[in-house]
Amino acid sequence: MKGLFWRIWAVLLVLSILWLGWCMKTSPPVQAQSGIPDEIRAKRFVVVDDEGSDRAMLETLQDGSTRLRLLDAQDKPRAELHVLTDGTPALGLLDAQRKTRIALGTRTDGSWGIVVNDSKGRVLFSEP
Repeated sequence: MKGLFWRIWAVLLVLSILWLGWCMKTSPPVQAQSGIPDEIRAKRFVVVDDEGSDRAMLETLQDGSTRLRLLDAQDKPRAELHVLTDGTPALGLLDAQRKTRIALGTRTDGSWGIVVNDSKGRVLFSEP
């Protein structure tokens, strides 16, 4: 009777080892960085704060340009970086009323420009 007990244990041990080997062979491989994908594709990304309010957006607009928009705690855009459809970049800094106060950009010919406006939209400085 004692020999039968050890034989059953031996059979169970062999079956367990075979089952474990089959599980290891058929299970999907573990990713190197614990599930962090190498690439994520989307037309729009939104970053939110702890309360769920939008704080930043990276998006492709309908005209084909791209925009990075940073928002304040009151959900108002305060800074925008655009790459226009012709490939030129533009940076805008906005006040609390969503008016562009400083704009900086380049043109397709490589020249650049900067404009500084007051709160009423009047140009205070422009170059060139």
